Amino acid sequence: MARRADELLAVACLLAGNTTSIRAAALLTGTTVSSHNVSSLLAELTRRPDCTDVLHALILLADHLDQHGSPIDYARRRALFTTRSSFIAPLDWRDLQRRLRSNHLPDAAHAQRWIFHTLTGSPPRLAHPAIASATPSQRGQYLRFRWRILPAEVDLLLHTARTILDEHGIDEPVQWIPHLDDATVRALRLPGPDPNSISAAELHRAVPGGDFSIARLAHVLNTTTAHAIYLLSQHLVDWSPPRFRHIHYIATRIAQWRTWYEDDHYSLQDIADLEDTSLATVRLALLKYGFPLRTAVPRPGRPSRRGRRRADC
Repeated sequence: MARRADELLAVACLLAGNTTSIRAAALLTGTTVSSHNVSSLLAELTRRPDCTDVLHALILLADHLDQHGSPIDYARRRALFTTRSSFIAPLDWRDLQRRLRSNHLPDAAHAQRWIFHTLTGSPPRLAHPAIASATPSQRGQYLRFRWRILPAEVDLLLHTARTILDEHGIDEPVQWIPHLDDATVRALRLPGPDPNSISAAELHRAVPGGDFSIARLAHVLNTTTAHAIYLLSQHLVDWSPPRFRHIHYIATRIAQWRTWYEDDHYSLQDIADLEDTSLATVRLALLKYGFPLRTAVPRPGRPSRRGRRRADC
């Protein structure tokens, strides 16, 4: 039940306040959980004194959805994308990996799963067999991928997901989270640590540079690994080594540098000053990306640097 709590709770939410059967609710959410598992979860929540307000939270969420609805038609997305075998070009993913990581992932399988999961709300094991996480090992690797993901990787995946929705004429947000009344939620006594008890700044200070262990991070933050994973999903941390952050920064800015240099006729030093970086960084970046450099020509009425040095002497 713990491994599939999100699916079970989603089914339980549909049961609040109506006579829908558990089997019908499971079919509506696109999951494969059994009626027995849902009944066991509800019995456990009812039995445990620290879970009473979990049932209240489900009722609040169901009431919120009844009143406000959702901007996303997940049933339509599941119908469209569950049989799709690929969401992102592996070459695009590998190219980003080379710029971001010293040890990049060997393939784009987790990226495919991430987009499917984000678009449909369904776990990756329900995706097309070509990308589904079929074994416990694959499921564990995917969970690790989600908390170790870098901001630039999320940007690419969200952009790809947005493009897919646009191609199907779907004018919906890529993902959405309902927001319940803060005062009502604060009054609930829910098991586990308060998700907002650790700020983004505290999280970012605790994450070391380079590779790190989620168990070690949870220990530093004095919380659970589940809480640490949640925090990383809400407040992305760029833990990649400085060299790779620098490479990605250049990759995101090179188009603007080219425009300034070729169209606006800025000098290399002008660009370096605007970007607060070195002249060598700008020069090498333009050369690396195949943009020819101009021959330095002194401006009319202005001596060259060598001439200015001689005059100064």
